[in-house]
Amino acid sequence: MQHTLEDAGYEVIGPHENVRDSLATIDLGKPDAAILDVQLDGEDVFPVAERLKADGVPIVFHSGHAEPAQLAERFPEARFCSKPCTPGLLEDELKLAIQSGA
Repeated sequence: MQHTLEDAGYEVIGPHENVRDSLATIDLGKPDAAILDVQLDGEDVFPVAERLKADGVPIVFHSGHAEPAQLAERFPEARFCSKPCTPGLLEDELKLAIQSGA
């Protein structure tokens, strides 16, 4: 996924394997957008998602561990791609998230 996004012209910061590292990276600077799996090293990613939401960062959830309806209720501005999905679909969802501006 990282190489696909880089080939499409995105600068990728990560991947991050846990919530702590993800939050530490956000502390260094607000990203333009984020792709999040719902589970990171056995932890729910929601503290990261809440932080990004508060900062106005567009989010794409890319997960096989969550229900899109539940995510839409909690994060109505976020996009969602079920795993597995094609790289093109994930890239399209990222573009839509950025265009919508969170």
